Amino acid sequence: MFTIRQANSSDSLAIAKVQLVSWSAAYGELLPSAYIKEQDSLAAKVEMWQKVIAHPEASTWVAQDKNDEDCEHVVGFISCFNKDSEWEITTLYILPDYQGQGMGSKLMNSALDHILAANSRAKLYLWVLATNVKAISFYQQHGFVASAQSSEEWYEGSKIVDIKMVRSLPNSES
Repeated sequence: MFTIRQANSSDSLAIAKVQLVSWSAAYGELLPSAYIKEQDSLAAKVEMWQKVIAHPEASTWVAQDKNDEDCEHVVGFISCFNKDSEWEITTLYILPDYQGQGMGSKLMNSALDHILAANSRAKLYLWVLATNVKAISFYQQHGFVASAQSSEEWYEGSKIVDIKMVRSLPNSES
């Protein structure tokens, strides 16, 4: 059984672990291996998530697998950040063994419900690696469309391109 709840400070380590495992799985063949290895610091991720969870403009939800009454563990999460009525989904990761079970959609819906409750006219966006076809397809299924904006970065001779995807909430102005 899976549950979705808002993250708290005690979730920092679990979220960091999910991010590291999912990051490697998602980008292992899409980014240079040295780039991935640079991002592979559990201590740095834990410190980052402690700050994110405590930040008043950030909202993070975790998905837990309650496989028995005594054990529950974080298997996915989503985080978003609010600035001037614009919400950025900054991260969405699910452990590889739990992908394809609807958890990403449940996490996305939790974030969207929260954003809509906070501001019915909010604008929503995210950045995604242009070659991450699986993620782009997922976001399109949730109403996101590619905008004309992109961001390029060079890493050891490899060009890394992120595209901005946007989504209007039902009551937002176009």
